Parts: sequence; C-alpha cells; structure tokens
Amino acid sequence: MSPKQQPYRIPIVDLMNGIVRKIAETTAWLNVALIVAILTSILWRYGFHNALVFLEELIWHIYAVAFMFGIAYGITIDSHVRVDLIHMNLSRRKQHVIEIIGIIFLMLPCMWIVFDHSLSWVADSYRVDEHSSAPTGLPHRWIIKSFLPMSFALMMIATVSRLIQEALLLLHHGKEPVVTDPVDVGMLKHLFNVRINELYREPEPLQPSTHDNDNREEQS
Repeated sequence: MSPKQQPYRIPIVDLMNGIVRKIAETTAWLNVALIVAILTSILWRYGFHNALVFLEELIWHIYAVAFMFGIAYGITIDSHVRVDLIHMNLSRRKQHVIEIIGIIFLMLPCMWIVFDHSLSWVADSYRVDEHSSAPTGLPHRWIIKSFLPMSFALMMIATVSRLIQEALLLLHHGKEPVVTDPVDVGMLKHLFNVRINELYREPEPLQPSTHDNDNREEQS
C-alpha cells in the first residue's frame, strides 16, 4: 500500500520515512551511472577486444550501493515480498503483534549485528589501505565498504519507523482517535498522534445550487 493510499498518518513516521526516501531516491540515480558503465564495458570488451577490470569492479560497486539503499526504501513502503499464508489470514491486531515481535527480536538485532561488524571492516580496510586483488583494479576499497554501515543505519531508521507505526496502530486498533489541532498539543503528542482519514478524505459530492433547482421547477 503506497503512502497516499494509507487511511492514517503518523507525523513521526512520516518524518523518518521521508528522510530515508529522500536519501534512497537520490542514490537511485546511481542506476543511470550503472547503465552507462555497463554499456561502456561491453563496448570496450567487444568493440576494442579489451577488458577494463576497474570498470567491471566499479559496476559491482555501483550496483551494491543502489541495492543496499533500495532495501531501506522498500521497508518504508512495505514492498518486500511476503510469503506467509498464516499471517495474511490473521486479524489486524494479531498482525500488528507479529510485526512488532519480528522487528524487535529478528529484524533489528540482525541489522545491528551487521552494522556493528561493518564498522570494524571499514576501519581495517582503511588502516591497511585495502585495494583490489587485480593489478588494474580499484584502490581504496574502504570507500565501498563504508556504504555498508551507512545503508544499514538507514535500514534501522526505516525499521524503527515501522516499529513505531505498528505499535501505535495496535494501541489505536478498534477506535478512531480524535483529530487534534497541532497547535493545541505538545510536540511529542503531535508527532506520535495517529490521524485517521485526516489528510486523504474522500471528496464530498457537489450539492446542486439554488439556480439549478429553480430551473428544474420551471421545466416541470
């Protein structure tokens, strides 16, 4: 379900997801550079019968960066593939509970482990000035490795945002909260307020004008 189709809005979730999406949408332009690099590599290999090793490695690096940041974007819009015949048949309350348990005990711990270990990987790579094993490969491999902790930090922001969303929707399940004026409430209450059908109401039907009613009476 896209953000514009959701029947609710949570300001803190919108803020966190907006940050993740802005960064991911910016890095998505790397796919243009990826296409250019692939076409250049093919042209050089088959047109000039020469393989550019550094360009082939650059293709892997660009793809890795775009892919990892794209995972964070997918979390914000819940577009990752789900194959769970049990989950889809449960009530909304139970679905929220399962999502919260999965995020707290599975998703976030795994992300933190990779993030924590990746910091040492980047530090060791920078310390020894790691480079490609190929003689004509890319140097400074710590640059590409540094995108690993950055992308997982972004994934954790998106995951925490999803956790807040699931927890608040579970608390508000079965009742529609009163829509409050942001000016009349505190900042924290405003950020964590669930707003149902506030911004995306269905358009009200047009009411016939008095002039149209008079014309109908004259015709009758």
